[in-house]
Amino acid sequence: MLEADLYSDKNGSIPIPETQVMGPSPIRAAPANPCSEDIPPHNDIPNSRHASKTNKEDEMLYYKQLGARLSSSSKNTESTIQKEHKPNNPVLHPPPLSFSPWDKKTSIIVCTLGLLFFDLVLPCVIYYALAYLTSLDIEVNLGISCASLGLGEMMELPLRGYRLIKHRARYAPLGQETKWGFDFLFWWYLIATVIGIVPYIISTSLDGPVLWLFLMTPGFLSGFAVLTAAISAFPFRLPCRVSSNAKGERCKPFVYCVIEDFVAVDAGQRRGYREELRERWNASPVFRRLIWDVNLWWIAGGVVFTGSLAGITWGCSFNVAYGLSFGVLFVWIGIWALGTWWWVGGELRREREWFARRAGSIDGEVEKESDIV
Repeated sequence: MLEADLYSDKNGSIPIPETQVMGPSPIRAAPANPCSEDIPPHNDIPNSRHASKTNKEDEMLYYKQLGARLSSSSKNTESTIQKEHKPNNPVLHPPPLSFSPWDKKTSIIVCTLGLLFFDLVLPCVIYYALAYLTSLDIEVNLGISCASLGLGEMMELPLRGYRLIKHRARYAPLGQETKWGFDFLFWWYLIATVIGIVPYIISTSLDGPVLWLFLMTPGFLSGFAVLTAAISAFPFRLPCRVSSNAKGERCKPFVYCVIEDFVAVDAGQRRGYREELRERWNASPVFRRLIWDVNLWWIAGGVVFTGSLAGITWGCSFNVAYGLSFGVLFVWIGIWALGTWWWVGGELRREREWFARRAGSIDGEVEKESDIV
């Protein structure tokens, strides 16, 4: 026999059928209640164990209609629950980044002065002094005057490698557990060092120095950076791990990888900064758009510098082009860095305003990411 249990709610009772293993039996009439209107009677539901295909479809239709009735009667309750669970303390600011350049202003000033001295002042002073005060051949002069080029950069590379190997748990990229797993900037730095050294050696080692090759060496470095940034402008699936980005993830901009690796290792902020930067990237569409735009900004800058250097190389005498090639490099870096600083400051203010608008939305509707990115 079939027994009917009563399911109670605030509106009344709804009969819920039970089936017995043995054959069907008449079902006791259900008490009247307002929620059972337009719901098929229980005696229309066959025993599912012995039902035909048509009867099974009728049974499914019954429960579907029953669920629709209950869902309709509970709309107001669900709406109330959603309002009660609306966050009381919405996020008013983007996820913070613990590193600020102002915290390292002394180190930044010292490193900048060191670069200017060893890569601009000293090579120019030595070259022009030997050129006008001695009778040395030009290839000998170039070999002596350029000995200090890249001195600080080459000392930095072994230090980065030591930190990533010896203190892997502190500095290594997220998800990188292998002992010899260096970050992206280490490998890029190593290739760039080779690109910078080889032309200098070739141009000064031959019997007749290749002067245009010597002058265009900074252009090769900027061209390598432009090429890397341009490739990263297309968010393809990574064929291998790149710093904290695992194989198969979308490629992030070159600028993002440089910021993550440089601040985490060279600025000593460790893995915590890698996590903060990833959280900021995932949470803020304004920040993502900013990184993409800065990446394009430096691509354009690299093209401008390389073109200017080519004009100097083939448009001026070597004695003039030698000093200009070094001077234009640092002037370009300074202009583009100041432009980036001003631009990023304005975009970060816009990012805070975007988060404030999203948090202050009464209905929970936020600005669409498609409007930003």
